[in-house]
Amino acid sequence: MKAKKRKTLNYSQMHKDRKELQRLMEEMGDCVVMVAGKKDAEALQRYVGGVIEVSGRTNYACEKAAREGASEVAVLTDLDGRGNALANELSDKLRSCGIKPNTFLRRKIARVLGISQMENFERRYKERLGETKL
Repeated sequence: MKAKKRKTLNYSQMHKDRKELQRLMEEMGDCVVMVAGKKDAEALQRYVGGVIEVSGRTNYACEKAAREGASEVAVLTDLDGRGNALANELSDKLRSCGIKPNTFLRRKIARVLGISQMENFERRYKERLGETKL
């Protein structure tokens, strides 16, 4: 059985991903960010402004975003069944509070970083920016 080759990025693709990641981070800088749990919040809090940890309290999280005056919230849940369900629930509740949910950033960031779990954000972000080895 052949060993599976790890996908490596060429310089051109890495440069393109870095530029895209920087653009996404700038876009996210204008948003309040909602994540599912503590590990996700810890992975993102150094890189974005306001992080709201949902931890099963969707109503509270949405009310907190409204109190903070958020007009848009980046919903950064995991890209799995539970994360998708939570993203949909949060999106509905945010809309009912008059806040625009942004799930586009979730998919784009996950694609550029090659992650499905937001707790891996910080490690992969550093790798993509060349701060650590791939």
